[in-house]
Amino acid sequence: MFEKAITASQFLLFANILNQKTPTMEEEAMRHISHSARQRVAKRRKKRLCLAIGLALVLFALQQIDQAIRPLTRQVVQYRCRAQAVQTIQTACNSILEQNSSLYEDLYTVQRDDTGRVQSVAVNSARINTLEDTLVEQVNQSLYQLQQLPLHIPLGTLTGIQLFSNLGPKIAIHVQPLSLVTSQVQSDFSQAGVNQTRLEVTVCFSVQIGALLAGEVIPVDAQTEVLAAQILIVGEVPQLYAQSGGSAEKA
Repeated sequence: MFEKAITASQFLLFANILNQKTPTMEEEAMRHISHSARQRVAKRRKKRLCLAIGLALVLFALQQIDQAIRPLTRQVVQYRCRAQAVQTIQTACNSILEQNSSLYEDLYTVQRDDTGRVQSVAVNSARINTLEDTLVEQVNQSLYQLQQLPLHIPLGTLTGIQLFSNLGPKIAIHVQPLSLVTSQVQSDFSQAGVNQTRLEVTVCFSVQIGALLAGEVIPVDAQTEVLAAQILIVGEVPQLYAQSGGSAEKA
């Protein structure tokens, strides 16, 4: 009996040892699930790290490209905006002059003596001011409408590579006036033939506009001249008046 009891005790001790060393099926399954979960978490972290590194490399490359093409981009944008502003000014002035021919009438008065010789050419300041004010107002209105008509420049043009010019998606460039238009009237006399003198009335416009590109405002100065009136004076004009010219600046 004693030997059997010892044997039974030893058996129980051995069973306990086996029970401690040999995991149950549940424990084995839990360990397997825990290992798989750790592997999935590690894979996710690795993917996120690779994605972050890839994103950082892309951003760095884009920054380098932007720094490389930005000077050329500024030049292209300034050229296009200046051309657009000049065209807008010219179109606005031509339109108002065609619709109101009376604006350039009686700008100058020619006085003659009894023999028909030209004695003087007098400036009609009131008529000149009316012409200039009308043109400036029309030009300001037209320039402010540019905000609703953005410029579209192909991306290939900004690369500076002739092969890619006018290719690729177009980038919208918004334009807005940064100042009011300033104007100056100039009168020029020139010989048009025998006893004929041509009088040209020119209005010079100057304005600063801004091009909005990637949060940056690129200032652009635009100047142009518009021939407002051309008068032919028949008769010999005194040298004093033939060389003189009127000018006035207005903002």
